[in-house]
Amino acid sequence: SGGYSDRALLPLARSPLLSEAMANLQTLLDQFSSRLDLVEQTLGISGGSGAGGGSPAAAAAEDAPASITAYDAFSKPHLDAFVEACSQIGGPELTKCSELVQGAWAAQRAFLLTAAKCKKPSDQVRMEMLKPIADIIKETASLVKRDDFEHHYKTLQEGLSCMNWLMIEPSPRDWIEAQVGASDYSANKIRIKYKRNTEQFSPAQHQFCDAFKKLLSGLVPYSKEHHVAGVAWNPRGEDAASFSPPAAAAAAATPAAAPKAAAAPPKAAPKPAAAAAPDLKNALSGFSTSGLKKVTKDMQTWRSEFKGADGAAAPVPKKKTPAARPVVVKTKGTKMCEFKSDGQGKRWCVEAQTKDDGVVGVDVTDAKHSVNIYGCFQATIDVRGKCKGVTIDSCERTKVIVDTVLSVVELINCKRMHIEIRNSTPVVNIDKTDGCSTMLAPGNFATTFTTAKSSEMLVSFTDPKDGEIKEVPIPEQFTHELILEPTPKMTANISDLYAH
Repeated sequence: SGGYSDRALLPLARSPLLSEAMANLQTLLDQFSSRLDLVEQTLGISGGSGAGGGSPAAAAAEDAPASITAYDAFSKPHLDAFVEACSQIGGPELTKCSELVQGAWAAQRAFLLTAAKCKKPSDQVRMEMLKPIADIIKETASLVKRDDFEHHYKTLQEGLSCMNWLMIEPSPRDWIEAQVGASDYSANKIRIKYKRNTEQFSPAQHQFCDAFKKLLSGLVPYSKEHHVAGVAWNPRGEDAASFSPPAAAAAAATPAAAPKAAAAPPKAAPKPAAAAAPDLKNALSGFSTSGLKKVTKDMQTWRSEFKGADGAAAPVPKKKTPAARPVVVKTKGTKMCEFKSDGQGKRWCVEAQTKDDGVVGVDVTDAKHSVNIYGCFQATIDVRGKCKGVTIDSCERTKVIVDTVLSVVELINCKRMHIEIRNSTPVVNIDKTDGCSTMLAPGNFATTFTTAKSSEMLVSFTDPKDGEIKEVPIPEQFTHELILEPTPKMTANISDLYAH
């Protein structure tokens, strides 16, 4: 019926030449098939899947946003180098360091992948997303102890804190740079401990510090390119609260598990005390204290019983008393206390008096005379009688006592003054003076005080109610207000500081 019959093919199949050709062809097909299987295993391609049969990791890599691809590209080499350094150093502490950094970096990648796929959520949701990183930082801080790995954990603690940039807007780069510097401070102590040209030099320790710093520093250009004003979210994405990043996404940033470090040789068990006693006895058998002299108290140089070579007790050294600071006498003018009558009027001139002069008395016999006090330091001046006025200029720590002043007691350019009024004075002017205490006479409250550019001013008086001496401050602070009507002017009210 138009086809070849079995009878027609039978003579060809029995041909010796054809049988040999078929055998050679079958051998070639078997070799090609075995080589194809090897290629499939190398590429991770499942047999029979065709062009669309890639692995889940490859499919995830194809679907990854550009920001995640860039994240993997910069972080994987440095993360691999860091894990390798931890493996070379060895020990459970460095294994823990490797696990903490890998876990934090995977959690950061999951956060960024969620941002690339989802809309920006509320701050509360973002804090929940950041919780895995916060837990790792908290765990790292709890591992910091006073041991050989203190600076290793401090380096990680400060460095991993830079991941808070995920919540910082609008310039996370500044925060990352600051934390890199803080982490490098502790890392430098590791570099110094294991520095070159020393017995403790360890290339793996330097690789630990350098790889971790490069890993953190890589976030600076990465954030500048992809998250310049904070983490960039997808305005057309899905809800972040319900989004769950695929498991392959976190695994993509984590390098393959590093080979376990060679187990440290077991430490020799300490000998019990009973077994160690014979060894100690044998070690000390060659020593004897029978020929040693006893050191008595009189031989010990630091004791009061010590005697010198002649047998006499050494004199007890006297404690040096610190020399008293010399008091600087701040006087001005020429020392005097005399009455003058010239073109400037009739007045008493008291100048450059000090406490060494005792109480300087000025007896005023005429109410038309005035008293000028100038340049005195730590002096006491007693003005007795009724005078026209008292002027005190450029004095310091001076006490002035007056009986009755008809016009004014005036202080100019003085410091820490004390004025005592035994009878009365209508006005006390205080100008450019720091520290002035005025004591009023009992029952005399009619004195007016005028102040300018002065501070620390007090007025003491005897309270007529209970007879006790009380003092009140003269205000130094005021509040002012502009009033336009009826005419522009400024008001002055005492500050609330003096309300009590």
